[in-house]
Amino acid sequence: MAAFTVAELESMIVVNMGDYKTARGEKKLITKDLGSCVGVAVRDPHTGVGGLLHVMLPHHSEATESSIPFVAAKYADTGLDEMIRALVVQGAEREHLVAKIAGAAHMIKNATIPESRDISARNLEAVTEKLAELQIPLLAADVGDHFPRTVVFEPGNGTFRILTPGKVEKRI
Repeated sequence: MAAFTVAELESMIVVNMGDYKTARGEKKLITKDLGSCVGVAVRDPHTGVGGLLHVMLPHHSEATESSIPFVAAKYADTGLDEMIRALVVQGAEREHLVAKIAGAAHMIKNATIPESRDISARNLEAVTEKLAELQIPLLAADVGDHFPRTVVFEPGNGTFRILTPGKVEKRI
């Protein structure tokens, strides 16, 4: 995996699992260890305002544990809605938004659940459906396979870096 300079690390904002962060300009957003989760980068190329969402689960309506406080960013459907509202408040124009995604790896083999229906596939489906519903074009994706990813998103220029142990860094 690529090494980061001290200056680069200082400019990064960490996005934890089931959360999102927004930034503009030279700031960078990083989320680590995307396994079955999906990292969704959304930006307005005209303003340089963007956000990175670390989706854990497909739909809030499927949540069964009512004693756990609701966190919109954990879910593809509610997380994207919340992050987009925040981007618009920060100056992004809704009609200019574009997206890139990474993750949705099949991390655990299960003989009773085919890969086409495991949590990673369901997360990916929920993210792509929500982006389509919101009419946000999906410009690029690095999804699937059987390995985790760390991603670094640069809202100012749209670079989406995918870092995987033992693999060459990819930029989409």
